[in-house]
Amino acid sequence: MPSWYKALNQAPKEGTMVKVQVNNQKLFVTLNNGQLYCAQDRCPHEDIELTLGCLKGNRVKCSLHGFSFDLATGDSSEQDVDNLQTYAVKQENNEIYIEV
Repeated sequence: MPSWYKALNQAPKEGTMVKVQVNNQKLFVTLNNGQLYCAQDRCPHEDIELTLGCLKGNRVKCSLHGFSFDLATGDSSEQDVDNLQTYAVKQENNEIYIEV
C-alpha cells in the first residue's frame, strides 16, 4: 500500500526540476505552471536522468534522444517508448509530500 513521504521543505521554483530520493527511488519534483508534479528521474528509453533534460510546456524532455513525457500522466511522445512513472504529490504547510 502506498504511503506519503516528505520529500522537500518547500516547493521548487517555477520551471525547475529538483532531484529527490524517496523510499530508495530516484525521483524529481517540479512546479510547472503553478502545478506540482513528481516522476521517476530516469528515462524509460535509456537509463539517463530526466533532470538533465528540460521542461517544454507540460512535458519533460530527455536530453539524450529528445523523447518527451507528459508530467501529469507520464505518456510518452513515442509509441514504442514506455511511459514515465509518475507519482501523486501534495503540499502541506509549504512542505512537499510524495505518495510512493
